[in-house]
Amino acid sequence: MASVAAGQGASLSKKGVLARMRRLFARLSPDSLFARLILIFSGGFFAMLLLTTIYAGESRHFYFMRGLMADRARRMAEVAVLLDATSPEIRFVLREQFNSRGFFVSFTSSCPSLTVNDEDLKDASVLMEYMLNLSLSRLYGEGMQHHGRMRSGHSDDIPRRAMLAVSELNLPSPMESFVQSVGQYFTSAKRTRGPSVYQATAVVPMHDGTWVVIEDSAPGYPPLPYFPFTSIIAIELFFVAISLLAFYLCVKPLRRLARAADRFGRDIRTPALPETGPSEVREAAQAFNRMQTSIREFLDERERTLAAVSHDLRTPLTRMRLRVEQLDESQRGPLQKDIGELQQIMDTTIDIARSKSENVAVVDVVSLIESLVEDRQDMGMDIQMEERLQNPEALFAIRPLSARPLSMKRCLANLMDNALRYGGHVVVDVVDKDDMLSVIISDSGPGIAEDELKKVFEPFYRVERSRNRSTGGTGLGLSIARSMARMHGGDVILENRPEGGLRATATFRRA
Repeated sequence: MASVAAGQGASLSKKGVLARMRRLFARLSPDSLFARLILIFSGGFFAMLLLTTIYAGESRHFYFMRGLMADRARRMAEVAVLLDATSPEIRFVLREQFNSRGFFVSFTSSCPSLTVNDEDLKDASVLMEYMLNLSLSRLYGEGMQHHGRMRSGHSDDIPRRAMLAVSELNLPSPMESFVQSVGQYFTSAKRTRGPSVYQATAVVPMHDGTWVVIEDSAPGYPPLPYFPFTSIIAIELFFVAISLLAFYLCVKPLRRLARAADRFGRDIRTPALPETGPSEVREAAQAFNRMQTSIREFLDERERTLAAVSHDLRTPLTRMRLRVEQLDESQRGPLQKDIGELQQIMDTTIDIARSKSENVAVVDVVSLIESLVEDRQDMGMDIQMEERLQNPEALFAIRPLSARPLSMKRCLANLMDNALRYGGHVVVDVVDKDDMLSVIISDSGPGIAEDELKKVFEPFYRVERSRNRSTGGTGLGLSIARSMARMHGGDVILENRPEGGLRATATFRRA
């Protein structure tokens, strides 16, 4: 049981770490698609440049070591073949000529033993020994082909196999070379030659039984090149510039489609998208235009249907009113109230259907709100503007708004009437920002239960328990207000005030 619990704990710990990493990545990653594409592609390309640089160092390391060994082995072979082609007296003279810094030649009558003490040097010893014997076979073959026997009394057979042991190899690894070159670039250090690259001892047999012992060491590793940081940055900037252009052209149609969808959500009469650009963009624009046309036709058909229903219902309602008038007073009142509610529901439904087709115009927000407030004050209702808006300068600072005039008026009127019906004293405030206009309507009523703040926006939903039981209405006022605010890119939010009462905030987006 303990092991099972430990396993479950480890699993939960891993899940927690992964969840934290996902949250951290979500916070650090850009929000827009354009920025994410730039980050992914530029980061990937920069990583590719670094890997290419490291790979170039790997290749440089391999080919330098191979070329170095081939060059030194060829030199050893040439010296051994030349000494084998001369008399013993001349060999000692040539030996003094060959001896130089890092290269020493000696002779012995018996084959010395060569051992490689370091396991890491065995592969290098085998490789260089192979190159030495390959060079010897080529040189002896060329000498026999062009000059016959190299010397009187010699056999045409190539001598026994030469032996070689590498005792030191100081070539830096590719990663070490990379780190050193980066350090040199950022510290401005001078490039200096490295230590002795390698040291090797070779034993080459000659035809007279003498053995040539050659000790060779390279003077030093060539200076490391500076890290090409400037070139990498220049290439990266060029790639980012090209990516900016490419991704902008790719994302631009998405932004245009998003703006068109936003405009269409606020105005179904918005012009169609231009069907231009690449084939994929044209197909998306055509699909959007078809959808826009279908929705517009559906709404037009719905408006015509509702208008026809409204027209057909007026005659029966008129007949019902005439017949109700013939009843006695005790029966007339309830029926007249029901007929009035039916008429109100019908008119409200038609207003909602027709609000989508209303044209956008410039609305003087201050005049609209003042007229709504003054109309209700004339009816004896307790409503007023916020105290700070009594100052004319504050009113003039509120800019006009591009909106559907009747829809905006209906939205604010519904909110004011709802506040007056249920809340008593009402105060209206306006907050004008660069991107949004907010109209705040506060009342001093009992408020609404927190769990019903969203339910009251549902059509025909009425909160009778928390409000006055004698109230009327159809339960569509708040639903209509929110629908019309959302047509303008905003919303209606209800919240209880700490000091008591309800606050309704209607927002309208500025185009």
